[in-house]
Amino acid sequence: MDKAEVIAKKLDALGHPIRLKIIALLKQNGEMHMALLASKLGVNRALVKIHMKKLEQAGLVKSRIELIPGQAKALRIYELVDFRITVDPETIVKEVGGVE
Repeated sequence: MDKAEVIAKKLDALGHPIRLKIIALLKQNGEMHMALLASKLGVNRALVKIHMKKLEQAGLVKSRIELIPGQAKALRIYELVDFRITVDPETIVKEVGGVE
């Protein structure tokens, strides 16, 4: 995947209001599990799962499975990956290069 595709994937992942709210929640609260994210957003877990997959594939969040002691249950815990994206013509040329 070239740099233009990587940048486009991240921008695409940021292109939905729910995903922007997820990023804000993770920034404010640190790690969160899917049920808590769904509750805070007022949507179902299936919808959160779809959005988290897109954010994770873009490299903006990461997850891990955590077992709950004494229960046959596990939670997927998400956390924000530190990132910075600057979008302007000069940055695009710098990152992507010229097109021939």
